[in-house]
Amino acid sequence: MTLIIGIKCRDGVAVGADSAATLGNPIGLSTVIQPMAKLNVIRDSAILATSGPVGLAQLHVDSVDGRWNSLREADAAAACRSLRDALRPDVEVCLKMSSLAASIMGQGARTPVVHSSVLAIAPKRRPLLIQFDYLCNPEVATDDLPFVSIGSGQPIADPFLAFLRHTFWKDRLPCLSEGILAIVWTLTHAIRTATGGIAGPIQAATLTIRGTQPEARLLTHEEIEEHSLNVGEAEKHLTQFRILHQPTADEPQPPQPPRPP
Repeated sequence: MTLIIGIKCRDGVAVGADSAATLGNPIGLSTVIQPMAKLNVIRDSAILATSGPVGLAQLHVDSVDGRWNSLREADAAAACRSLRDALRPDVEVCLKMSSLAASIMGQGARTPVVHSSVLAIAPKRRPLLIQFDYLCNPEVATDDLPFVSIGSGQPIADPFLAFLRHTFWKDRLPCLSEGILAIVWTLTHAIRTATGGIAGPIQAATLTIRGTQPEARLLTHEEIEEHSLNVGEAEKHLTQFRILHQPTADEPQPPQPPRPP
């Protein structure tokens, strides 16, 4: 159970996540929820987050790090192919073993291989937001589709992100601060409304180009709290907007319907 969000911005990439990790056993029984760091900063130059098994996420971090030198000067298409080929071997092993286990334990044995990942990386110093599905097929975020969410909270996050985009940056890419605000607001909304498995504290990170080199970093608690305060102010403003449009005592009331004969 998790929610991870990425947004392509005109001056970089913003990524955020909740902090809930659900522990359980092989037959699908959840035992406890514990906080964990879900955003992995690689060589201070990339951000990787995975929804699914923690062990597979750790292997993905190692795979991206192992391909680092070949990724730095690749174009977007070549970087996607290289990353796909780097991530797939570990997933193929999991798929094969889960198929064998399913013959003994049933279809629940296939659950641990269901995962997806979000990667912010800057080959040739061009920030990209890439989503990988459970088969490690890559999809690059575009100006037309600048945001992505993965995890159990996706059904909550996608409509809310679409609302924020339509309201605040319908015809343009957001700047980085707008992207972070959208991530914090969406995660706040999901934590409030999810039936379970999504919890704070909120995590966020950014990928930018500083000088001639990519720079990835985790936001501090104070920075995230500042955006949370802005979310509160925005919601307060919407409350005032509602009050302004309530009928007053001076407004004419609609006529009473005629009494039946």
